[in-house]
Amino acid sequence: MSRYNYNWSDQKLQRYINEGRGQGRGAEYEPWLNVHSIASRGRVSRVCGWKTGRVHHFLTDNEVRYFYLCEWSDVVIDIREHYPLIDLYEMTGILDDDLIKKLIDRKTGTPHILTSTFLITVKNKQGQEKHFARNIKEAREFEKSSVIERYELIRRYWCKKGIPWALVTPSEINAIRAKNIEWLHTARRLSDWGYSEKQVEGELHLLMDMLSRGLGTIRQVVERFENEIQGEKGKGLLLFKHLLATKKIMIDMDKPIDLNQAVADYVKVCDDAKGSEHFKHAAGS
Repeated sequence: MSRYNYNWSDQKLQRYINEGRGQGRGAEYEPWLNVHSIASRGRVSRVCGWKTGRVHHFLTDNEVRYFYLCEWSDVVIDIREHYPLIDLYEMTGILDDDLIKKLIDRKTGTPHILTSTFLITVKNKQGQEKHFARNIKEAREFEKSSVIERYELIRRYWCKKGIPWALVTPSEINAIRAKNIEWLHTARRLSDWGYSEKQVEGELHLLMDMLSRGLGTIRQVVERFENEIQGEKGKGLLLFKHLLATKKIMIDMDKPIDLNQAVADYVKVCDDAKGSEHFKHAAGS
């Protein structure tokens, strides 16, 4: 839950709604908050998502890390950040007069819109969808009782919706795994680098074959691969990242990626391109 912009009014609220903020799914979703609309105490980031194909907006490093964990999960099909609780004020039994007063802007009288950091959609093997709501909790946010009250309202809101909700602390976010995913994230779509899958299909098979032999370190294999194809410098590492991002090869993502590791001890060439990852802590299931 992030700090609100200073100038909150009925006009701004209506403008956000008219812009479609908090509406849609997948590529069509518009977050209620973006890196331009709010004062953030953390480092803001914009990341183009694998699952949605749109640019996601984050206001802290921990939001980005959690996002990468969701991106990596095979069962997550949609990630909506900064999801607004637009209909909170219409729900009976959640708000009392004292709480309503605390949520009204003192200068303009406009009600503030609470948000959850993430609304995550997962799909099981039977094709059934389920939603999870999560708020990323920074320790400094609990210095004021008003913040605790707002989180309690968010909890009540999602309980009434029948959607599991939880606070996630930084200690619960696997920072090493998130950093590894960040390292390979931009290599998922080779078209972003000017290559088509068809163009590099043979090269990808060659690199997987060289990795499956398990001779030397990852760095050495990548260098031998580049010499073999006589390609531009860095292409081998890009394709190695792509194989990881598409889960055609697997490594232990809970340890820092080390290109000097022996391939035989570190890399597994997968038969199943999707690997065997499951959405565990990322959605709290």
